[in-house]
Amino acid sequence: MNNLSKYILFLVSFFLLTSISFSFADSHVDSCTVTAGVFDKTQPIDNGYCASAPDAYEVTVYEMYLCTALPTAPTISSAMGLENCFKNWESTSGAILSVQQNETIDVPGTMSRPPSGTYTHGVMLIDNTFGITMAMQFNEAVTGQDGTSGIYCASVTGSGQFGSSNTIPTSTSTCGSSPITPGKFVEELTTFDETFEATATADNLNGTAASLNGYLVDTNGYLAVNDADVDKLMGRLLFASPVIFTESTTTLTMSFNVGEGMSIYNNGFNQIVFGSGPFQAIISTD
Repeated sequence: MNNLSKYILFLVSFFLLTSISFSFADSHVDSCTVTAGVFDKTQPIDNGYCASAPDAYEVTVYEMYLCTALPTAPTISSAMGLENCFKNWESTSGAILSVQQNETIDVPGTMSRPPSGTYTHGVMLIDNTFGITMAMQFNEAVTGQDGTSGIYCASVTGSGQFGSSNTIPTSTSTCGSSPITPGKFVEELTTFDETFEATATADNLNGTAASLNGYLVDTNGYLAVNDADVDKLMGRLLFASPVIFTESTTTLTMSFNVGEGMSIYNNGFNQIVFGSGPFQAIISTD
């Protein structure tokens, strides 16, 4: 067999969930309003939330599967059922992918050719931490979480948790009167809601028949029971169109879109918070 491509092209449609819980009540995400590179402060500050592409989005990926039937969901006493799935990619220690929109990178790890067949579902196992790097300009002055103000804002080097009981990061942003060099802020996701919630669902992704389930899991792959129990995140997708492998298939391309991979929101004190958001990917064959 010919070797499969190990390239990742950041474009469109295997949807995984991260961060701000209320954006996943349905498949709709409010995109930030940006005109000539300048962000309107209305959505993130006055309306409370919007999503956009960060300068860089970092995620750690461990496993990816192609499945010929719907995998059973994990429970608090069992892992996801992968009997009808083939592990087509793996990195035991985790491959750290620093994603920038519309750029292509090589991905370390082991990729295997699935048996010929029709694959209707996909599963991906990733870490529950997400790195966000962003520098931006607003149309009006905005206040950062460190108390600084100005039309220029940026993420700062650090880390914080998005968890239950209204836990949000406390030091993600700084602002000023001139452009700021951003740092990487790492968000740890331990719930999909303000009260602990280990599952999330989105249907009709991008107006297609695709749907997604996200699961926060523990070290056994079981559904997590509280914030402290969360170890990783699993995404289970029904493809809008099946992925078909034949004997002539030589290339597998995984594609990602981080156009809404960064959430920007008001922390309740009119200070801007940077967090992770949903990213998308598609699997195609040649």
